[in-house]
Amino acid sequence: MVKDEKKYLEVSEKINNVRKIIEEENLSGILLTKQYNVCWLTAGANNHVLWDDQNSLIGILITKDKEIVLAENGDYYRIQDEEFFNYPFEYIKYEWYATSLGKEVLKIVGKGKIGADVFMEDSKDQINIDGMLSDYRAVLTDSEIERFSVYGKEAAEIITEVAKSTRPGIKESEIAAMLSKEFVENGFSVAVILIGGDNRSLNYRHQVVTDYKIKKHYCFCGVGKREGFTYPISRVISFGKTDEELKIKQRKIETVYVYLNSLAKIGVNLKEIFNKLPEIYSSVGLNKEEWKNHTQGGTTGYLPREKIISEDVDYILRENNVIGWNPSLPGVMAEDVYLLKKDRLEYITYDRNWPYQEITVNGLTQERPSILVI
Repeated sequence: MVKDEKKYLEVSEKINNVRKIIEEENLSGILLTKQYNVCWLTAGANNHVLWDDQNSLIGILITKDKEIVLAENGDYYRIQDEEFFNYPFEYIKYEWYATSLGKEVLKIVGKGKIGADVFMEDSKDQINIDGMLSDYRAVLTDSEIERFSVYGKEAAEIITEVAKSTRPGIKESEIAAMLSKEFVENGFSVAVILIGGDNRSLNYRHQVVTDYKIKKHYCFCGVGKREGFTYPISRVISFGKTDEELKIKQRKIETVYVYLNSLAKIGVNLKEIFNKLPEIYSSVGLNKEEWKNHTQGGTTGYLPREKIISEDVDYILRENNVIGWNPSLPGVMAEDVYLLKKDRLEYITYDRNWPYQEITVNGLTQERPSILVI
């Protein structure tokens, strides 16, 4: 495999950031073993053996002067050959039946407090540093932005392609299978699929996939992951002429989305945006309490949500944060990914093949998805 110089520099920068935490917290070392942290540190290397579990089967130990990958014998060779070759890590192999990751870490660092993103049963002196890492994960580097933007466009195009292939009578599970196939064949893994046809989309906000045959319309949420980046995208599809009430609700929720975007500026605290939710909803003719019926999103990146807006969140938006709102009403949800730049929001999951509507609210004009009519 050929080493990617940009990724090498990116990994080096991130290791330096981990060492800042080691210094600030006076730690002997930091162990990363959550899949999202492994992806972040290694510039997108894949160790997703367990797709439905964020606990990785390997660990990366950073000390003041070492960068060590600890791997069971089942992963030891592949990750060197196919994944972590962009950076010259030291590798230690351990037998899955003979020891544990925690014990191997303690052999290396000896005494002293350990930082980890999971609880280590073998360590009596440890702190969880996942929240500290989140502050670094949440702000993308220039090389991350290059990859992030390309993959976001691809994820949106896949959603569009699958949606345009559906017809009345198709099962929710058939759409889920189509999306899974397209994601995997194009280098993505599947984080979330929610599909609600007809009354299911009107009755439930999280429409877990069933064998229901869709007659008139459906709400389609697909969250793809690639190199650790997460792309939450929601769309609404109608078979034939769109119900007027559904059309009105879809425009209103997209207006809420643009309103939220208008507030997403560098230096703004997410708590300030949360406190404006009643005003935002009432301004578009909705019940001012409607926002309570579903999470409104926040920032995203290596997790579907890094910071979720709430009364307790205290996070000031920074340049190169990733914004991912997801307001909803019965039957419709607005969900996309934007990159926060100095003077604008860059629409990452835009696909020109989807129909759009222009919406102006609170001084901001944006193109937002319309209902796709098939």
